[in-house]
Parts: sequence; structure tokens; C-alpha cells
Amino acid sequence: MPVRKACMALSLFLPMLAASASAEAQAIQDLNEIDVLVAATMGAGIGEPGGARAPVDRRLKLKACPVALEVTGPDLGAAAVRCPTLGWRIRVPLDLAAEREQAVAARPGQPRAAAGQGVEGVKRGEPILLTVDRPMFSLSRVMIADKDGRVGEVIPVRDEPRGKPIFVRIVEPGRATILGN
Repeated sequence: MPVRKACMALSLFLPMLAASASAEAQAIQDLNEIDVLVAATMGAGIGEPGGARAPVDRRLKLKACPVALEVTGPDLGAAAVRCPTLGWRIRVPLDLAAEREQAVAARPGQPRAAAGQGVEGVKRGEPILLTVDRPMFSLSRVMIADKDGRVGEVIPVRDEPRGKPIFVRIVEPGRATILGN
């Protein structure tokens, strides 16, 4: 008799377990949908100039958005994807370097320095946007320049007046990156 009760309890429990597992699987946002929306909004596919640098990291587990996702950008080199009802937001790094080069080349009559070298970059005490761009993510933070610098030069920057300086390379006026990028 106890075996029969155990089998009966198990037969009642297994369908509930399967139902909760399938409900849990449905509750995760489809990352392919995010890739497609970013490509459609930016007008370029993954890896193309103006498009996402790489697909959204597949390890990311987001709760499924019950309404249409909002895609905005580019802003600070990334597209922002939001679920307005659940409140989550992710940033998808974009490949904007080729677009920037095309825009500079399209400006007629402007003398260009060799590969941007020597162009005014930042003055001492001014804020500078420090960015770290990798294929799967992009980080940025506003820092303060410790000395004047031109595009291509390496200068020290700090996040606060008494903070430890970090050496960065100026990539364009008001923007820098960590050495090695």
C-alpha cells in the first residue's frame, strides 16, 4: 500500500513540476528578438558598421517582457533596449568607428591631421569620457583630465581630486580609452 501511495503522489507531482519548468522557460526573454530589434532600429546587422558589435551575450537571462521592447540610440556608442513594464534595460555596444570615419571624410574643405594626431583633445581640469569597448560589452565613466592633451596623446586622468591617476589615450576631443585598446 505505501508503494501505491508513493506512486500516486509522484504521478501527481511530476506534471506540476513539468508545468512549472515550462512556465519558467517561457518567462525568459528571447535574446534573438533583441538582436533583430537592434539591427532593425540601427539599420545595420551584427558586425556591420553602425550595427551591434556582437550578438547579445547568451548567458543573459532576462524576464520576458509582456509588451513591445523599446530600442533607443545610439547614445555613448551603444543602443539601449528597455522593457518599460518590468523596468530592465541593457546596452548593446555598436560599431560606430566606421560611421565616424565616413562622416569625417565626407566633410569637404577641412584639413585632416595624420590619423587625427595633433587635433585638440582636452584641457586640464575638463571632464573626459573614458570608455572601454570590448566585443561583448562597453563601459564608460566621466573622469577629469590632469593635463592638456591632443588626440593620440597619453594623459593622466582621475575620477576625484585625490584619486589615483589612470593613464589613458585620447581618441577624440572629450573622449579617451584605456591604454591597450
